[in-house]
Amino acid sequence: MAQTLDVAKVMILLQRRYNFICEIRKITKDLEDALARNDEVSTGMVLQMRADEMAKADDCTDEIWNLAGTDKEAQMKLRLLMVSDPQEMVGESAEEKKIYEIRRKTREIIEELRTVDKRLSRKLTGERSYYGTKNR
Repeated sequence: MAQTLDVAKVMILLQRRYNFICEIRKITKDLEDALARNDEVSTGMVLQMRADEMAKADDCTDEIWNLAGTDKEAQMKLRLLMVSDPQEMVGESAEEKKIYEIRRKTREIIEELRTVDKRLSRKLTGERSYYGTKNR
């Protein structure tokens, strides 16, 4: 029997994931502050809090991908919602429109986080940084 994709559930889980990513942004600011103060205890605690939020965001992503089950049509629909360029997609329903909006906002925050992470990594590790001196 064919399973239909619960697009509303995808939307809810993406919103939840977005909220976790917003929290990661806030915690990253706290991390910057702790590092600026050379506060190793706070830095360690904040890094753990950040890792916890990242795990929650990953759990949401996993849950979303599991929504389609083994139904090929549901998997194709989910893939379209999750990997197509959200700047180009508009969506057919209100839920789909919201999904692309959430994905656009999420992408912006992730780019902001990458910039901050790059700066922090270079500050802490210099040439040994994952980012090194090359633009990645």
